[in-house]
Amino acid sequence: MRSDFRGILVFCSCILTCCAFSQFDNQFINGVLLDADTGEPVVFATIRLKGKALGVISNNDGGFKVPLDFQSKGEELIISSMGYETKNVIFSELNRDTINLILLKSAPFELSEAVVTGERKRKPNAKQIIRYAFERIPDNYYKDAFELAGYYRDYQLKEGKYINLNEALIHVFDKGFEIDDYTSTRFGLYDYVKNTGFVRDSFAAKRYDYSNWDKYIPDARLYGNYSGNELVLLFIHDAIRNHNVPAYSFVNTLVEDFIKEHRFLDVKHTTYNDQAVYQIEFKKNSIPFQVRGTIYIDKDDYAIRKLDYAVYKQKELDTTTSRFQYSTVNMELIYEILVEYRDFDDRMYLNYISFHNQFKLIRPPKFFIAYASLNLGQLEKQKMLTGSETDLTLKLDLVLNKPAANWQDLRPKDFGVFFKGKKIDVDSVSKTNSSTYVLQFLQKNRAQQKALSELLLKSDENAKDHLTIAVKKMVDAEGNVLGHRESELLDQFREFFTQKVITTKAAQTKGKALFLNKTQSLGEPSQPKMYMELKQEFWMNSPLKNLD
Repeated sequence: MRSDFRGILVFCSCILTCCAFSQFDNQFINGVLLDADTGEPVVFATIRLKGKALGVISNNDGGFKVPLDFQSKGEELIISSMGYETKNVIFSELNRDTINLILLKSAPFELSEAVVTGERKRKPNAKQIIRYAFERIPDNYYKDAFELAGYYRDYQLKEGKYINLNEALIHVFDKGFEIDDYTSTRFGLYDYVKNTGFVRDSFAAKRYDYSNWDKYIPDARLYGNYSGNELVLLFIHDAIRNHNVPAYSFVNTLVEDFIKEHRFLDVKHTTYNDQAVYQIEFKKNSIPFQVRGTIYIDKDDYAIRKLDYAVYKQKELDTTTSRFQYSTVNMELIYEILVEYRDFDDRMYLNYISFHNQFKLIRPPKFFIAYASLNLGQLEKQKMLTGSETDLTLKLDLVLNKPAANWQDLRPKDFGVFFKGKKIDVDSVSKTNSSTYVLQFLQKNRAQQKALSELLLKSDENAKDHLTIAVKKMVDAEGNVLGHRESELLDQFREFFTQKVITTKAAQTKGKALFLNKTQSLGEPSQPKMYMELKQEFWMNSPLKNLD
């Protein structure tokens, strides 16, 4: 099996080299991290320059890039990821003209008994370990003000491909773990880019719309009284930083609610950067929602290193006898939050945070009624209102955005016209050109006459607000049904990756007055940009473009 897998790796290397060479920026070294046993990408691994508090995080495809300039500044890259052996790579030996494939080996680890209680030694259980970790938060995380500089991005995945990728270089000014994050943390913006190397879909990129419900997150709401732009809301979802306030639904307030609200499985053991780590999986059932996650805690000082928290919704069983029963297998992701911390100068600092949710998108119809207009002369209208004539007709002109392919198969009863929910019978339909039709109504009875009279009392524009028109079976040449809207389930990601931790006052950034407006989107032209002398040390870790 191992020899077969290595053959596959060589083949993949050739494909990546040939297909991706043209997309390289010659200012960067490109790499992809793969699991040595399975060949799967190793995502969110930390790649650091040896001897420097500087680095990057691997992407969803395991890819990363490091500026070529650092080959002369750092002899080695140190690569670490939860559950893998730390790997040192000679930076100067990496090829600048291809994607460098780097294999990481898994690192199983067995822990010895660790906690002394009285005169007996015993292993701590999951709740004890987590409780110790909560008690040690004041000692393990930085109390004083500190700064982070790093790479932010938000994007969507459609059928596994990146779309609407936006990238930024961000500076974070945090006043320390003892001060409220939401009100006190400020952000600076160095650069913001809408990456045109990937597909831009303007409809999918629009704001969430809970009025028309054409873009929304099913069954999800923000927990607590929070508002802000995409970056602010991302940082709110760091439950470790916001351990003593409500962070998000189900996790609630971490130190108060986490232990009592979740069920914990047996303690497992793994490593991070060759350090022993407790791995504790947990669950929570709140029908129809299911919580699944893992918390990683250092063995020696009980520092919370990583939290993986995912919420799913069970699908209702489609049977009359199981009306209120839900599937335990068929579930949809609502959201998943990954947050990881790393040690620096004997304290823990944010390494990365990733917020992933699914959202429903209801596309506009491809074949639709572009324009509708009432058609009745002034004299006829007057006669209609006075009731002096009962055989007068009202006409409705319909203009489609493109011709119908099956016009000859349609009959008047296939047209449904409703005014304020009341149906108006169509007497006849005629065609004036390839995409324009005239519907004619007769005052056949008193109910129809009343509906038509009320319709005519309103102005043309006001009438349209209460008029609904539907046509059965009308299709265009491509088979699109009139008025039909396609629905899609897409993935949305917002992520921040720390590239440098700054703790000394001497390293305070110039131009701190130019803070981001926390209520405006990062891409707003009015957002102020910051100047920083060390800006050249940070870079956008853009993912590799889709190879097809």
